[in-house]
Amino acid sequence: MIKKNISNRHKITYLTLINIADDIQRNSTVADTCRKNRISRDTFYRYLNNEPEFTELITKAYKYQSEVPTPFFTTR
Repeated sequence: MIKKNISNRHKITYLTLINIADDIQRNSTVADTCRKNRISRDTFYRYLNNEPEFTELITKAYKYQSEVPTPFFTTR
């Protein structure tokens, strides 16, 4: 289960994680995605390494970058 926040300093909601995966799926770089969602790259990689659900989302996002022309995570 993805925690709603790691500490008082890093509060990342599940919706933010979904938005990050959606941006990755739209061929955005990790740096641009992190900047857009106002998190650090360290936080991104911390979640990627420690949260299996987030890792699965990002894996799917990279897998479907060239296969799906429209986003399947969210509709913004």
